[in-house]
Amino acid sequence: MLTPSLMNIGHVHSAVVASDAAGWALPSFQTQACEVGSEAQRSRGSTAGFASGLFRTPLAAASAAAAVANVAAQRGRLAGGRRLSGSARVRHLDGPSRSTTALAATKQLHSSVPLLSTGTLEVSDGWELYYEEHGSAAGIPVVFLHGGPGAGCSRRMAQLFDPAGYRVVLFDQRGCGKSRRPGDAAAQLEANTTWHLVEDIEALRKHLGIDQWVVAGGSWGTTLALAYASRHQDHILGMVLRAACLFRDEEFDFFLGPGHGARTAAPLAWSKLTSWLSPAHEIALAFREAALGQDAKMKPQDAVQRWVSWEMTLMSAKPPTPNEGSGKGASVDPSAGAASRRREPPTTPWAGLHASQALLTMHYVVERGFFPANFALLEEARNFGFPLRIVHGRKDCVCPMKNAKDLAAAAPDADLLLTDGGHSQWDSANIDAFVSATDELCAQLCQPA
Repeated sequence: MLTPSLMNIGHVHSAVVASDAAGWALPSFQTQACEVGSEAQRSRGSTAGFASGLFRTPLAAASAAAAVANVAAQRGRLAGGRRLSGSARVRHLDGPSRSTTALAATKQLHSSVPLLSTGTLEVSDGWELYYEEHGSAAGIPVVFLHGGPGAGCSRRMAQLFDPAGYRVVLFDQRGCGKSRRPGDAAAQLEANTTWHLVEDIEALRKHLGIDQWVVAGGSWGTTLALAYASRHQDHILGMVLRAACLFRDEEFDFFLGPGHGARTAAPLAWSKLTSWLSPAHEIALAFREAALGQDAKMKPQDAVQRWVSWEMTLMSAKPPTPNEGSGKGASVDPSAGAASRRREPPTTPWAGLHASQALLTMHYVVERGFFPANFALLEEARNFGFPLRIVHGRKDCVCPMKNAKDLAAAAPDADLLLTDGGHSQWDSANIDAFVSATDELCAQLCQPA
């Protein structure tokens, strides 16, 4: 197992690309952060909470000092992991069970989010991170952690946040997108662990002059967000997470295990994934070796194709109902095959996004997320002193819904929003819930202490 090393910040390169970006490095947000209550924003749909007057707070109360004091006061109430209301609030945002506290009108992605700046940041071990900033230079800072591991960021992710209320930071994690180091595919795995990524996030926060920020993400991004919070909670104003992933043994068993789980939801894809392996093989390890050209029985490009096809199928598969990881009674959505045909994996090794993501996912699964023995993200969550909103699709066949329920039960101030979506961030139900959550958190942070 690779071991993390200390962060070493070197040269920094950045380009400001917006005319009003002179203040983008300010360590706080100003009164514009609460302008998400404008008529233009309301026209996309409002929550019952918004209707009750969350946006009636005077703009002067939305200063950075007020938001920080608000979170500090909340942390005092949550000292020792004591829950404010005794239990997590669960909201069903789709279907006949949609609660009265859910959205009055469906929300969609924000249509236009200004690009403030782009840049690169040299960190440890020869890595250079690429990042972008979007939205309002005076908004509440938020960093969005992409999934995978290895998926990389897209500018569409910035559209999950109101551009009038947030200063959105996107960055590609090590080995993803434009964040690279010299060398071949194997070199992208060196000095590439959860704890390296945690310190990269912290290095980026310091580089951008941000004192505290909201941390958001999906799937693997939730794992990384929780790991970051375990070491740097004092710099977090709040969290919005989707598709909770806790990297527990039961999740690995669900994803690649021999019993009931994802394999039951997609039996044909499972057969294609594992037909070349002997029963004694550890699946992720065998695929990592093959993808790196270390197994004569499987070409690297073939290993990538099989792995990516498996993941793509699960993105469209229907999980057990209810999805508690049992896998019983599961079926495959007829559109799963069509989805795979629309997005063919690469035919040459290390060509583009799919190959890099496949290798990094294999790498992190083999190493069990690089978490030490007896380390549990749920235990760390019991000490959170900030508001947490969790979005999870009931049809998620990658991350069992039990993850979200367990996380919501552990965190002192959690709000669980269940949708009829699947695993993808871009399912309309998940967009609806996530945009709702980010808008609500913005309004909450704008309230005076």
